[in-house]
Amino acid sequence: MKLITSLFLLAFGATAIHAEVPRVVTSIAPVQGLVSEIMAGVGTPELLLYEAISPHDFAMRPSQARAIGDADVIFYVGQHMEPWLEKALQSREQNELIVALGDMPSLHRLEARELNDFGAAHDEHNHDQVFDPHMWLDPENALLWLDVIAGVLEIADPENEALYRRNLEQSRAEIVATNISLQSDFSALEGIEMIVTHDSLQYLEAAFGLKVIGAFTASDGQASGARNMSELLQHLDSNTCIVEDLTHPSRIAASLPEDVNHVVVDPLGYAAVGQTGYYSKMLSDIAQSLMECRD
Repeated sequence: MKLITSLFLLAFGATAIHAEVPRVVTSIAPVQGLVSEIMAGVGTPELLLYEAISPHDFAMRPSQARAIGDADVIFYVGQHMEPWLEKALQSREQNELIVALGDMPSLHRLEARELNDFGAAHDEHNHDQVFDPHMWLDPENALLWLDVIAGVLEIADPENEALYRRNLEQSRAEIVATNISLQSDFSALEGIEMIVTHDSLQYLEAAFGLKVIGAFTASDGQASGARNMSELLQHLDSNTCIVEDLTHPSRIAASLPEDVNHVVVDPLGYAAVGQTGYYSKMLSDIAQSLMECRD
């Protein structure tokens, strides 16, 4: 699917203009939250996956397929995050304003980890590799996405260009401030070893210096084998914290001994959907949950 950047947009901007506010559809909560910040005061983008379930194997309903067909602008991460979206996108007659945010070449992208290679170095320059699609958890990536989102909306809806631009500046400033604040907060987790039920926090690790030593499922949802799981459970002690992804609940996590720290995080930020300052609220909620690992 073609990635729309400012250069591509300029090439066909004259044909992409709509007299009314464009109908905007987004795939998952983090994308909807960022688009909502730019569209504040103009409209509300539709969210396809509005349930706290895994986006990797979601099955669309007919109403959601119709929303995709009727949309003027569609924002999503990419085929490795929302494989269920590809077929519906291919059936559209007009594909100019379909934006795969995760395909931006300027993003900070981390290679998807195998379940047995935690702590290994990851090469970001191998073009054949598969990237971890949870890119929104790096604030620098979120800032880049905001720029692209604003640029697309300004082309699709030039009458509201000034408002989109003001919203962009405000959202960027808020995210920068939140990033600085959370750097200090996350430093309190230094030395805590985390085992995650789903490998969705790699970008958060890199951005804030967290230490994740293993996962029950990989970033694409692949489940850990019995041997790897056994080795992970042997690491459990007073310095270890089990971090359960809300969209990937674990029966093992639910049956842990009481002396093992166990917290639940919401990396897709469902609890923050519809709130002002979505992205900062999402990151702050994750930080607050992880702070319980110290208890």
